[in-house]
Order: sequence, then C-alpha cells, then structure tokens
Amino acid sequence: MEDLCPDALLVNYTNPMSMICWAVNDHTRIRNVGLCHSVQGTASELARYLGAPLEEIQYWVAGINHMAWFLELKWRGEEAYPLLRQNFEDPTVYSGPDAHWAGPDIVRVEIFKAFGYFPTESSQHISEYVPYFRKRPELMERFKLRYRIDALGEMLERRSRSEEEMRRQISNEVIPVERSSEYCSEIIHSMETGTPRRVNANIRNEGLITNLPEGSCVEVPCLVDNGGVHPCFVGDLPPQCAGLNRTNINVHELGVLAAVEKERELVFQALLLDPLTSSMLTIEETRKMVKEMFEAEALYLSGFK
Repeated sequence: MEDLCPDALLVNYTNPMSMICWAVNDHTRIRNVGLCHSVQGTASELARYLGAPLEEIQYWVAGINHMAWFLELKWRGEEAYPLLRQNFEDPTVYSGPDAHWAGPDIVRVEIFKAFGYFPTESSQHISEYVPYFRKRPELMERFKLRYRIDALGEMLERRSRSEEEMRRQISNEVIPVERSSEYCSEIIHSMETGTPRRVNANIRNEGLITNLPEGSCVEVPCLVDNGGVHPCFVGDLPPQCAGLNRTNINVHELGVLAAVEKERELVFQALLLDPLTSSMLTIEETRKMVKEMFEAEALYLSGFK
C-alpha cells in the first residue's frame, strides 16, 4: 500500500484488532482504521434488555476493542442504566441460551454489576480478557461458558453451509445485496459524498482517552465526512474501567514488539502479563505453553529468534 496507494485508507476487520492497528500506526505510513461490530451489536442487545426500540437509544462508548464501555446509555433522552439494573434483578433475563446470539450473557452482566458500566463484546469473548471467569472448570459451568465449546459442531456445520452457499453464488446465482450494521460501507459513503456520520472505530490514542497510554489503540466515537475519519475526544474513563483496559493494553504493547522484532521472549513476556493466562499458569507453565505453540504454528512463525 505504501508503494501502490499511499493515500488510501486501510480498513481493518482482522483480529487481534488492537495489536494490528497499533503495529500499522507505529511501523507504516498507511492511514488506517479498525472496525468491529461489538459496539452497535451491544447497543441492539441493550435495547432488547430495556424493551426499547433501537432507534430510541442514545449512547457514548469508549475504551479498547472488545472491552469498550457504554459511558452513557439513554432511552428517549433519559438515563437508562437504572432501568437496566432493575431488569437485571431477574437472572432469567440474561442467563438463558437465547439471551445473546453466542448464548448466556452472564459474564457481561457480572462485569456491569462490578464495574458500573456495560462492556461491549459477548460474554463468551470478554471472559477471555479478564481473570475472573475461566480459571477453574466449575467457574466455566457456573457462568455457562461451555456454550461456545459445546456448540462447536453446530458452528462447523453452519460454516460448511455458508461455504456451499458462497460457491453457488459465485457460480450461477445473483448475490443478494442488503445493508448490515457494519460500518465499512457507511464510512466509504461518507468519505465519497460528505454525508456526516458517527461510528465507533479503533484509532491511535493521541490525547483521546487521557488515562490510557498515549500511542495505544483505543476504540472511540468518530465523525466521518469527506475529510475522512475524525476521532472524538473522550477524556478520562472511569478509573476502574481504565484500569481493566490497561491490563490488556500491556499485552498489546508487548505483542506488537514481539511481532515486529520477531522475538520469542517478548511473546512469553506478553503472555505473562495476560490477565487470563496469569490467573491460570505459573511462569514455567507459561514458558512451556509458548514453546508448544511455536512448535504447533511453526509454518507461520518463521524467523522468530
């Protein structure tokens, strides 16, 4: 891209989102933005928990990818958190298999109750970034986190059907075109037409969230027009939310260095800082795991020292 389209905007949907965007920011000249659907997806889920039409919900969300926070949540201009807390007094609202597309939503509600703000991403996913829910088998059962594992066969079958559908469309079918909740097409439209929009995107932290490290990758509200993507100033996150974000930003920073410098020891040290890994493994067990992973992924990890 630096040679062929240096003025283009790289739109990244690939995980690990924060590490990839951080690496592109620090080690290339390419303008980039990282997109996820967890903010708008969570907004839809919160509207359902509130019993409100999505179009009547207003929100302001910031943090890091897969762990951003609904700093403001309103319904028809009124604070909605009191009603949400009231609705969550009934565990059946969020603990059933159909509470969320990925299954029970217990973990996010537990984080909400403990930290005071509702986080983005599914319970199954965000539980991988914190040390509280996956460190013992009985906790996995208690917080219903085996859903993803138990549903693996169904997921593989669904993937197979999707691949077959794509093959048919490529060969002889008309591909249906319909709008989704993804931001990419909206950003392109706004940049081409000047139509203003607000999205949430992953951007270099240049004074945007003032109590997260400068230069890290943060997920913040952004305005988009024909001038491009303009991140909004957020200021300080609530200190408890910033603290949880920083535990993961530590991993992002070392992960980027490890990938760029191709240094195994930095990979090991990044995992020593990882909240979930460090809640389960000793230093020596972590080193053994890193060795096993490098052996398993050797085809893709050439050149590491």
